[in-house]
Amino acid sequence: MANDKNIVATDLEDFDEVDVVEVLVAAGDTIEANQSIVTLESDKAMMEFPSPEAGVVKEVAVAVGDKVKQGDTLVVVSAEGAVETAEAAAESPQKVTTNEVKQETIPKEEKPTSVKKPPPLKETERDSAYASPAVRKYANELGVNIEQVPGSADQGRVIKQDVQHYVQTHLASPAQPSTIKGAPELPDFSEFGPIEEHSLNKLKQVSAQHLSHAWHIAPHVTQFDDADITELESARKQLKQQVEQEGAKLTLLPFIMKALVKCLQEFPDFNSSMNASVTALIRKKYFHIGIAVDTPRGLVVPVIRDVDQKKIPQLAMELMQISAKARDGKLTPKNMQGGCMSISSIGGIGGLHFTPIINYPEVAILGVSRTQKKLVKTNEKIKERLMLPLSLSYDHRAIDGVAAVKFTTMLKERLNDVWSLML
Repeated sequence: MANDKNIVATDLEDFDEVDVVEVLVAAGDTIEANQSIVTLESDKAMMEFPSPEAGVVKEVAVAVGDKVKQGDTLVVVSAEGAVETAEAAAESPQKVTTNEVKQETIPKEEKPTSVKKPPPLKETERDSAYASPAVRKYANELGVNIEQVPGSADQGRVIKQDVQHYVQTHLASPAQPSTIKGAPELPDFSEFGPIEEHSLNKLKQVSAQHLSHAWHIAPHVTQFDDADITELESARKQLKQQVEQEGAKLTLLPFIMKALVKCLQEFPDFNSSMNASVTALIRKKYFHIGIAVDTPRGLVVPVIRDVDQKKIPQLAMELMQISAKARDGKLTPKNMQGGCMSISSIGGIGGLHFTPIINYPEVAILGVSRTQKKLVKTNEKIKERLMLPLSLSYDHRAIDGVAAVKFTTMLKERLNDVWSLML
């Protein structure tokens, strides 16, 4: 009918397809503009999809367990008799057809379906992958060695879809851990007693593969130290009430982020990534910090951008907002891309030093544990001071031990220089 409208999946960003985990409407329901109609789950987040149209649901085109792509129909709505306000229309997601997406993201000559995917080339058959800088950057962000990705475009050129296919078939495969060289085959544990097998959700599966990849690619070394934050904690308590009045909670993290950025500015090798051929460091001129957040679905690392340009109260507010978004499963891929260095804090749980795994392709990660009061000798006097345990893991290909010690030494100095962090 003329008044029937197909509500299609849009704004899926870099995901080829997502799972339908919940259908929130049924045929015959009357819905409003921007009312959620389905819940979709990607590898990294869960999100409710709103209808841009008000009306009566004529047909539900998907069911729980289905996979949908950009442009796929979710429900059919009859707009007859429905009145959509201008305000709701302004907030509704932009409609994008399947053809428009394909024209924008896949040039005609690069459509994977039009070219048979060749077998992987041996290292002796090519010196370097044939790929654009944008595709190389995309592969690097995913932790993929582009030299191992077979190209499907003309003359074996590697395109974005080839990288995605490689990740799906090599890194995201549940069978991947058993293919690691030297990994022993597991025994049949049921021979020894009762067992239960609990499947990992998508997020934990992808995280496991990413961590395994990072651990095998980058030779990890961890440097431990303690920072005196007695004055810093005093300043935090003084500023706490002001920040809470603005609606945010002030923890130590914003101060640590500011101190970390000042160290990255002094030690640019820490603010870099190793190139694919391991012949050069790609130094970054921006300062985006990833923060590990524990969620019901697993660990995620959203990124706070331009930390060098923001003050402590603003960072506290952004941390609260992005952490809530992470726990609600509403992070987008862009929220977790572009980090320069990450912080993993277990201070709210307990424990002393630990060895965090680098968030590849970054070259370092800072672990922060619970503060402890210790007796410290300063100016020939023994005083009780509040100490913060630090654990700096770094990629030994990019950073040597001397640089790591200098980095943690400067970090301790910055954390003790409270007022410079407030600027």
